[in-house]
Formats: sequence, C-alpha cells, structure tokens
Amino acid sequence: MRRAAVIASGVVILAWGSALVIAGARLRPVLPPPETETAVTRPKAPAPVVERRRVRAISPGQFASPTEGPGEALERIAPRPPLGGEDEEKVEIVLLQRPWSGAAGLLAARGRRVRLAGVMPTAVGRRCPSGGGAPWPCGVVARTQQRMLIRNRTVACDQTGANEKDMLVTVCRVGGTDIGAWLVRNGWAEAEPGSVLAELSAAARTDRRGIFGDDPRDGPNDQP
Repeated sequence: MRRAAVIASGVVILAWGSALVIAGARLRPVLPPPETETAVTRPKAPAPVVERRRVRAISPGQFASPTEGPGEALERIAPRPPLGGEDEEKVEIVLLQRPWSGAAGLLAARGRRVRLAGVMPTAVGRRCPSGGGAPWPCGVVARTQQRMLIRNRTVACDQTGANEKDMLVTVCRVGGTDIGAWLVRNGWAEAEPGSVLAELSAAARTDRRGIFGDDPRDGPNDQP
C-alpha cells in the first residue's frame, strides 16, 4: 500500500516537472537572427576619355590648328601707324597754380609770365566809349572777367609756345576752355591780325560785346 503511494507521488512529480519544462520552453524569447553586413557596391570610375587629335606643328616656320594639319608659313606685316598720325607731336604741358591775371590776355605764376597766343592783351588802364555816357574802365572789367573765368583753378598751358622777352606765348586752358578764345569771343580782348581768332573778334565787335559795347555794370550782363 505504501509502495503504491510512493510510486503515485513520483509519477505526479514527474508530470509537474515535465509541465514546467514545457512551459519554460514556450516562454523563452525568440531572438532575431544576427544581421549580416551588406556589401556596398561603389560606382566604378568612368574610363578616361582620350581625344585623338593631330599634334600641332611647333616648328618656327609653321603654325596650325590642333585639329588640322600643318599650316602655311605666316606673313609678317608692318605695324600700323599711331592713331594720331605719324606727324603728331607730343605736347608738353605747363601747369600754372592759381595764376595771377595781370590783364585780360596775360597770366603769371611763380616767376613765369604767359601771354595768350593770338590775343592782344587789353590794357588795365584802357577806357572804352559808351553810347549813353562817359567812357568806362573796360580794361579793369576785362581783367575781372578773366579772373572770374579762372577763379582759383589750375591753368594748363602748352610748353611748345614761343618765347618773347622772358614770356611764354602759348595757348592756355582752364577746365577744358581755351582762355584766349573765350576772351576774344566775348569781346574782352582783341585778336591779333592774322590770328585764327580774327573771326571771333569781328563777330564780337559787330554784336557790341565786351569792350566794344556799353558798360556792362549799368545793366544785365548777357555774355554767353
């Protein structure tokens, strides 16, 4: 009787043990399979492109395009003449810093004296007749007009002018304006006989401008 009970207890224990083993197998986590490294396929570098061209001729007597055959000999031609012409001379410039106006047509700066070419300077003491009154000091007014044109600007004179008793006779400009031509055109100085400015002087006399007219201080000054 006791033996049968022991056998029965052993059977029960074995049954419970088998049940626990089966339950543990079911509860065990299932791990994913290990990842395998994926091989990265790098793009292959393109094969170099080789241009098949003819070699350019480099001998001194030949010259050719890289895509053509040997060229013909070059012809050396003479250089073109200067843009200003072969006879053009380089004009040297003398700069007068804030020149002093001795009279209409005369300039001076740092010991250098200049007379405007083609212009007869208007004496400072000259007096001009007026149609409606006494003569007026046209020489002083003409000098004042030259001073107003130049003001304190630098005057550029051509170095190639002629020398006359320690005086340079040449063309001078201020701000691109020919001072001598401006004086003659407006009647503040007379042109020398045979000067290229003679026509301007004749027109100023006809129109009664500057020293050929009345005192501009008596009315509006409509000089061009």
